[in-house]
Amino acid sequence: MKSPAVKFLLLVLAITLACAAGQTVFNQQAPAKFIMKNGYVLLGIFAVSVSAIHLFLLNSAQGRPQAFVTKFLGVTVFKFMFYMLLLIVYLLFTEENKMALILHFLFYYAVFTVLEVSMLYSEMEKMRGK
Repeated sequence: MKSPAVKFLLLVLAITLACAAGQTVFNQQAPAKFIMKNGYVLLGIFAVSVSAIHLFLLNSAQGRPQAFVTKFLGVTVFKFMFYMLLLIVYLLFTEENKMALILHFLFYYAVFTVLEVSMLYSEMEKMRGK
């Protein structure tokens, strides 16, 4: 049986590859003004940050529940600030279409947040059941 960390990392890899394939198809089909050349970088940043945060939270879940809640809330605030800073930097320094950038950002944010929360919830349920 795979550990929760390996299972999550494999799922992140699969979703990242699927999103990269979708990004490639989008770049080939979309009008020139909506093509996202830096979309792969944005996707990579999401994949790495979600993986690091999830692994940190899985490790934190082994201790006291109060400490986990504090760490979860702290990481959530940090993640939100990091993503907002990332979006602002992209909006200020990229030459790409701002609307396309925001749509890609929101799509990746939704996909990876749903993945992270659902996997973390299922692991918490397994730990509580033991």
